[in-house]
Amino acid sequence: MHELDVTEKTACPPCDVGDAGEDGPVPCPFCGCRNHVKEIMTANPRVHTVHQCLNCGHWFDDRGPACPRCGSPGELLGNVNAPGCGMYAQYRCCECGHGFILRMNCDGDACQT
Repeated sequence: MHELDVTEKTACPPCDVGDAGEDGPVPCPFCGCRNHVKEIMTANPRVHTVHQCLNCGHWFDDRGPACPRCGSPGELLGNVNAPGCGMYAQYRCCECGHGFILRMNCDGDACQT
């Protein structure tokens, strides 16, 4: 039997939250990180571009939160207060109907996704 070679995970590159200019990558609307993976998805009859942030892992497009299943924009259904866990924003995908939630960052009375 062979031993498994377990290597440590490499950390993601530090996020550049500064201004990258007009030609720079779009910042993540959730954490501001400019390091993300760009995916091109086809949803007949159109092509849709979505991004996955390398820092927080959220999917987004140029319009805001995107469905992790198909990449289409999500419709905000409302906010959910999970006692002991925090506030979440609940979305439904406009294309496939998949529901997804995103944890909200709350400082005092103000919350944002």
